[in-house]
Order: sequence, then C-alpha cells, then structure tokens
Amino acid sequence: MKRPNITRGEIIPTRPLSYWNGRAPRDLTPGGLTAILNSLDAGDVTEAMAFFDEMEEKDLHLGAVMQTRSLAAVARERDVAPAAGGGAMDARIADFVRAVFESLPRKNATMMALMSAVSHGFSIAEMIWDTQGGEAVVKEIIPRPQKYFMFTDFNDPLRILDFPKYRDPKDPAGVDLPREKFVFHHNGRGPGEFLRSGLYRGVAWYYLFTNYTIKDWLSFIDIYGIPLRLGKYGPTADERARQVLKDAVVNLGSDAAAVISDDTTVEFIQSAISGSHSLFMDTVEFFNRLKSKRVLGQTLTTESGHAGGGSHALGKVHEQVRQDIVAYDCKALDETLSHDFIRPLVDYNFGPQSRYPRIVTRLAHPGETDEKLAQLKAVLDMGAKAPARLVTEITGVPILGDPEAPLIPLAHTAGGK
Repeated sequence: MKRPNITRGEIIPTRPLSYWNGRAPRDLTPGGLTAILNSLDAGDVTEAMAFFDEMEEKDLHLGAVMQTRSLAAVARERDVAPAAGGGAMDARIADFVRAVFESLPRKNATMMALMSAVSHGFSIAEMIWDTQGGEAVVKEIIPRPQKYFMFTDFNDPLRILDFPKYRDPKDPAGVDLPREKFVFHHNGRGPGEFLRSGLYRGVAWYYLFTNYTIKDWLSFIDIYGIPLRLGKYGPTADERARQVLKDAVVNLGSDAAAVISDDTTVEFIQSAISGSHSLFMDTVEFFNRLKSKRVLGQTLTTESGHAGGGSHALGKVHEQVRQDIVAYDCKALDETLSHDFIRPLVDYNFGPQSRYPRIVTRLAHPGETDEKLAQLKAVLDMGAKAPARLVTEITGVPILGDPEAPLIPLAHTAGGK
C-alpha cells in the first residue's frame, strides 16, 4: 500500500498570547452572551473561545475545578499497547510508536491543553514532523488556541465543518488544513455537536451572574463598609477654607490624616445595616457550587465546608462519581491520541494497517491492581483461559511476546517440572 507524504514545519504560526484577544467581550450583558452563543452555534467560534479563556482566567473557582478535572486525567500513567491479536510485526510497530510517544517534549502540558476540549467543546494541536534515519517521527505536538479556528463554510453558510479551518487574517474564508497533521480532540459525535458540548457553554450564564453579584457586593462594601465622613465648617469660613475641608474629608479615608482649622469638625457616621448582609456571599457560593457540580459531577470533594458537609458514605458516592468522569476523560483522550497521533505515524512508516496499536491509560486505583490480579489468578486456577495482554491492562507493565497468548498459572508450570 502507498504511504502518504508528510507535511513538515508549522502550518499554524506561533503567535503571542495577545493575538485575537481583542475579540474577548468586555462588560458582558445577557444579550451579549446570547449573541456569542448564537455565533458559536453557527460555527464562528472566535468570540466564544476568547470568552471561555477569559472565564477560566478571571473566575478562580472555575479555573480551580477545571484544573482538578484535567489533572486527574493527565496525571495517569499511559502506555502503547500492541494491536489485539497481532504477532511480531504488531509488537515491533508498538515499540516504535512507544519510543516516539515517550520522547515527545512537554507531553503533560500538551495533554492538559487537549483536555480543554471538556470546557471549550474542542481542542486542537499541531504535530511537527521530521525525518530521522529514514523514519518519519513526530518531534513535537504544539497546542493551538481554539480561537484561531473556524467551522463555517463560506460556500454553504448553513453547514458546520467536521474539521476546522485556520482563521488566517489574510483569508476570511479560512485555510484548509491537512487532517493527518493535527490532533483534534472533542466530545460531540456529529458535525456541530462538539460546539455545544463544552461545559463552559452552560457555565457561562453562572459566570455572568457571579460577575453581577460580585460587582453589587463591592458596591455594597463601598457604600456601607466605610463610614460616612461629614465635615462641618463655621459661618465665617470662606471658599478657600471650605475647599480645604472638603479635600481633607475626601482624602481622610485613605490618608488617615488631615489638617483643618480649629473652627471646623469632622464626624464619622456608621451606616446602619438592616437585614442579612451575607446575601452576596451566599449567592456567589451558590453559583460556585453549581459550577463545581457541572465540571466535577458533584460538590462534596471540593465544597465539603458548605451545606453541613456530608457523611463518609455520601463522600464515597461522590468520589465514585468523580472517578467515573476521570475514566471517561482518560478513555476519550486515549481514543483521540490513538486515532490522530498513532494512525498517521504508523501509516507514514509502515503503510496503512488493518489494525493499529493504541494508547492505554492505567485506571486502577490504589489497591485495585492487587485485587484484580487475585481475581485473574482465581479464574486461571479454575481452568479458564485469558490473554496475556490483561496483565498489561491491569498493571500497566508491558509484556514480552504475543499479547494474545494464553496465560498459564504458575502452579501448572511448577507442576510440569
């Protein structure tokens, strides 16, 4: 079979962080947010992606819970497993892919960037190819900001593209990109679905509400948190004396010092606050709990100090919910890397294959590995057969030989001697 040609160098130029920042909205209103989300649905993602970046930067709570979810998936150990049912050639291909994968620089940072597909709906990274000793290798995978791309088809405005175009400032119609040069991570299945699948799409409204509440809270503190400073001057005070008193009263709050004449006075009047003044804090915390629930699927692992905490049993349930999400994120990321990174790498070096190696994440929890190995041993002792690759899937340790070869219990081996 014919091997494809590789495209060397960068197609998407590396730009400063300020590039496209002008598209991020300021003083957002509900109407403005609706317009941004409508443009996102139509495939024009620039403003929405810039806004989502701004959300994560300015909302410290949102940034923290999203970082927690991303780190949980990225921090797991990963390995390259040979194609199922293969032989020596499949093992050789897997060894080659594993060597390239392990030599990638800043791999964890790249996967963190790819995990932004959870929040933004999609993420994309460019593979930089090189040839070494007659082999085509990926020497680096560079994440590209989502706001650099577009999904609108200028020939058919009602169509959403399956794969984005580069939004080149010199070409409003966008630049077509070679699919085999990019890692494109997303959650949605059909065209346009991934544009609606980002968690920040729904969280955006609560980010907006939180902003309004915090602004009102700061205004409240400005009005009621600082006592009123009232200056009084005598009937003989001239215009200059009045201005001096006014300046002294205005600056008294920050300078804590003033010089005035002995016939003038300054009084501090404490504001009388009636009712509950914790409304703003309670509202912000309520919105933050909703953000945590949307990103992490639960609140108890991050919000245990609120709502009276929870029992140990409830905590275990919430932790299980979180582990289910971690497992999904890991498997989704593995599928993307297996398809977008491994397949073109194998095709360039060995030609198209009927089956390919795959990225596999070790998902076992502490203590779970021993439990699963004990279960596997018990099954084998009962006479059942299982492929050797199960050892790699359970422990994450690569095995030598045919991964589909049946495992033999140690007792049977010892008995045969």
